[in-house]
Amino acid sequence: MLQKNLMMLILLSSFLFSATNYTVRLAVYKNTAKLQKAIASYPSALKETVKTYQRNGNTYAYTLPTADKKTLNKLLPAYRKVFKDAYISPTRLK
Repeated sequence: MLQKNLMMLILLSSFLFSATNYTVRLAVYKNTAKLQKAIASYPSALKETVKTYQRNGNTYAYTLPTADKKTLNKLLPAYRKVFKDAYISPTRLK
């Protein structure tokens, strides 16, 4: 019984940690104010999905992760109206 439970726990954890989500990588800016101004030009529904973080003096913009890649493909043209080089990228759940 313990061995069966342990095996189920291992299988479940490997499934959870290997699930792939997707995000739209929007932009990398050195000037955070310019990036925030560009993000502000999106309609509020899109703006709410954009997140930023800073690393090594740069500010990165991306969308909230989702498993629904089909929806991201539909939204990609809207994201590209502001950030022409935006692209969909897989991201691992942690």
